Amino acid sequence: MSNKLIVDPSESRTRIAKKVTKLALPIILSNLLYTVESLVSIVLVSGISSTAVASVGYSASMLWFIYSLMALSYTGTSVLVAQRVGASKDPSPVFLWGLIISFLIALPLTFFGTDLTTFLMVKFGASEEVAKLSSEYLEPIFTFIIVGFITNTFYAAYNGYGDTKSPFKVALFMSFINISSAYLLIYGKFGFPKLEVKGAGWGVAFSEIFGLLAYLYLYLSYKKPFPIRFSLEKEVLFRILRIGTPTALERGITSLSFNVFVGMVASFGDKALAAHQVGLRVESVSFMIGFGFMIASTVISGQNFGAKNYRGLKYGISTTAHLTAFIMGLVGVFLIAFPDKLSQLLVKDKEVIHLAVYYLVIVALSQPQMAYASIYSGALKGMGKTQIPLIINITSFWFFRIIPSYIFLKIFPSPLVPWVFMSIETTLRAAIFYFAYKKTISKLV
Repeated sequence: MSNKLIVDPSESRTRIAKKVTKLALPIILSNLLYTVESLVSIVLVSGISSTAVASVGYSASMLWFIYSLMALSYTGTSVLVAQRVGASKDPSPVFLWGLIISFLIALPLTFFGTDLTTFLMVKFGASEEVAKLSSEYLEPIFTFIIVGFITNTFYAAYNGYGDTKSPFKVALFMSFINISSAYLLIYGKFGFPKLEVKGAGWGVAFSEIFGLLAYLYLYLSYKKPFPIRFSLEKEVLFRILRIGTPTALERGITSLSFNVFVGMVASFGDKALAAHQVGLRVESVSFMIGFGFMIASTVISGQNFGAKNYRGLKYGISTTAHLTAFIMGLVGVFLIAFPDKLSQLLVKDKEVIHLAVYYLVIVALSQPQMAYASIYSGALKGMGKTQIPLIINITSFWFFRIIPSYIFLKIFPSPLVPWVFMSIETTLRAAIFYFAYKKTISKLV
């Protein structure tokens, strides 16, 4: 297969870095487009009120919890497609089971997703006003949640196969649909109804619908990501579930834990919550770079693991980790240098900007560590060891972030406390992931 990404340990690190960057760059750009969409949504609703900013931002955070269910299908599909490509086996059964699982998981969310999400937001400390506006934003998103889950499975199959350029083109199209429709519907431009916060939700829904249509067009016209042979192998279903379930649990529990963490910030008022969301959106530029390279590391790990090229796997992951840490470190320097200017791009409230500056300076110090944690986590997942990231992420989040924050907030009641422990926890988690990866790869090489 032409999409094999087998690493030769005799190649120079520069050549491997180019290969990894070529794979990761479309993923990074796709995720940066998603970041731009989130930023534009925040900017558009900022003209309504600071509560609207908090609502859209917090809703996006809560959606990460709901979307964690996608990980069951996404991770299993991506990893197994990569492994089967590396082993020169047909990836069709993996993709078909991924689509079926996505549909079955998303179906109940169509009916109960909005109420569940807003209920959790209130329990985690959001005000009733924030929850009410969030419900308006989330309603159209959950109406078409099945479409979103199926689109994500297509994305997983492309990435596992090694074709990251096609999903980027689809993401570019989806971003245009999201931003343009949100702009028209939030403020009622050119005769469209003025829906305010709900218009931002419809922007997301429309983008998912047109995204799925784009993927269907690519398959029907070009047989992308690969020709599908309609075959359902029970063994493949069990492997998807075995690989995907730990990641779904990891993301679900971590996301839920993250919202418990955000609730600590929300207890200081809507402006502190808005500052957290603004800082998170600015930082997400760096995070999405790490996420893109993490997906690339999963593909490289999976394909080389499937090909039993363990020395190449180790060499490729080492190169990817150092490259990602260097790039995210540069972004961290940028965050420290211009925190006020970056915050002002999203919000005009001086108090919100003041708090967001503290957030950005604190998290900037842990950007390289986040890179190492992401790459070693992706490598372990590519080898099918998804239970290891499950254990590390959950225990690290609670023992090094939430519990210390809870204790110290009683002594120093300030939103700076959870932000400081967020940076400390990222550093400790990176070290744990390194030792876990080193122990796992040493058994193979």
